[in-house]
Amino acid sequence: MQVIKDTKSLAEAIALLENIHASEGTLLKEHFQFTVSSLNPMNIIKDKISDTFSSPIFKNEIVKGSLGIATGLLSNSLIVGASGGLLNKVVASLVQTGISKVTSTNTEAIKDSGISFLKNVLTKMKIKS
Repeated sequence: MQVIKDTKSLAEAIALLENIHASEGTLLKEHFQFTVSSLNPMNIIKDKISDTFSSPIFKNEIVKGSLGIATGLLSNSLIVGASGGLLNKVVASLVQTGISKVTSTNTEAIKDSGISFLKNVLTKMKIKS
């Protein structure tokens, strides 16, 4: 801080302090608005949902579940076909449940097998061209 010797330096010091006060006041208001919006319950819920859906773990679980359900439904439709009796439908439901469970627990092995299968098929297609 400068030494104040006359009214001119006093006016300069006052103007400087008023500028500092105004800029800090603006920053304080902005920080207050940010705090209010971040503590809004809807924003908290929205942020948590966004974090959950952007999580790689969540995406992996969705893929596992989808793969399990898809393979189960495919096996069910293959077993029952266009029309099936009661026993056929019960067996198909049991097979669907079993295949869904196995598929959802072994997605990494299935994914690795699928990737190697696709690589083999694509390399054979490339050789034949």
